[in-house]
Amino acid sequence: MTVQNNYRVVRCKNCGLVYVNPRPDTETLLKLYNDYHQRDGKDEYTWAKLMEKNFREVSALLDRIIPKSGRVLDIGCGYGHFMEIMRDYGWSLCGIEPSSKALSVARKKGLNVIETTIDDAAFPCNSFDAITAFYVLEHLTDPLTALKKIFMILRPGGVLIIRVPHTTPIVRFLSVFRIKNSLYDPPFHLYDYSPETITLLLKRACFSSIKVMPGSPTLPEKKIERIISTFSGNLSRLLFFITAGRLLLPGTSKTVIAEKNERDSN
Repeated sequence: MTVQNNYRVVRCKNCGLVYVNPRPDTETLLKLYNDYHQRDGKDEYTWAKLMEKNFREVSALLDRIIPKSGRVLDIGCGYGHFMEIMRDYGWSLCGIEPSSKALSVARKKGLNVIETTIDDAAFPCNSFDAITAFYVLEHLTDPLTALKKIFMILRPGGVLIIRVPHTTPIVRFLSVFRIKNSLYDPPFHLYDYSPETITLLLKRACFSSIKVMPGSPTLPEKKIERIISTFSGNLSRLLFFITAGRLLLPGTSKTVIAEKNERDSN
């Protein structure tokens, strides 16, 4: 057990999933998330720079997987940066986000966005060719139920692409030297996913053809954080490449691709 920001972070003895216990109620979390995009002085442009490379990498990936323009849902769309990029590829777009402050900016860009969460969103079954969720799953109170809902609204043959943090190896390393930190970032982050736990979770939600890989590193505003992120991210990608996908560097964020196969939807 680890305590950060006065919250207990524990590990499931059965599956290894790391999570906050107990966690705040849903109403408290929604209030916190309304100002989430403005934390630590961040703004629209800070977030754009932070995620730019990853957004463009995923947009190009989707364009290869589903070459014809289709319909995409971006869960936790924030200011709408990823949606802007996908709009240039000719996709039909919808975004959902609980923060009214972030959505007001996205709406000014002419984007189709809805103020809601995936838990409360109402979409018909088989609505989207692709669904994305960048750094969202760690915030959800019930990620398995959310993934099952995502599976239902994804069309057969469609793909889900998510990005999740994997912080536990770094926290454990720092604990050896008794270095205090709040890298789990509770109560905003409720879970921390290893490649094994995120794969298990997706399988339980009926997804298949699951691939976990290092994506493009994020670019934080602070110089030292940017250097660390760039070095570790590029090292992770290099090791993944030279080992033919067998080695995933612990402690770096992962991009995960999962499919809803035709047979899985029956």
